[in-house]
Amino acid sequence: MRIAIFTLMRLGPSLAYAIASIFILSMPLLESYPSSASAWWLHMTILPVMREPIYLLLAVPGVGIWSAMVLLVLASIFGIRVALQPQRHHRSGFIHAHVALIATGLAMGRAAVAQAGLSDVAMPQLQRGDWSFLPLSYSPLGAFLFISVLAACICCHLTIIKRVISA
Repeated sequence: MRIAIFTLMRLGPSLAYAIASIFILSMPLLESYPSSASAWWLHMTILPVMREPIYLLLAVPGVGIWSAMVLLVLASIFGIRVALQPQRHHRSGFIHAHVALIATGLAMGRAAVAQAGLSDVAMPQLQRGDWSFLPLSYSPLGAFLFISVLAACICCHLTIIKRVISA
């Protein structure tokens, strides 16, 4: 039972990467079906949670929507492998979980300032307008993701401490 709980806790970063890939998928879906209420619902539900990390990822030169989605899907699949075999992937699991923690923390911090305007994350010369409306400054999905990724990070730290003590 304990192993199953720790495995579920270690799946938090994979869930964050999967939700980010769904958010990227919602962009071309909105482009194809702009009057679809379900496409707008999907996009606006995930927008407060994944807006800043995805826009930062898409701002990298050479990274388009489809390559970012493939990258995030691969990160999610890799996270499942790390969660199922944590004894083989200590360092990569640590990095995987902490990158997801930084991304969800950035998203939660930016979602708390729900206002339309220019993004403060980019350099002032390269700012592009982001006038998307964030419906809530508090996102239950974002809080759940942050807590689940934080739990995965704590599992990584406990594994490292256990290895240090036993060595």
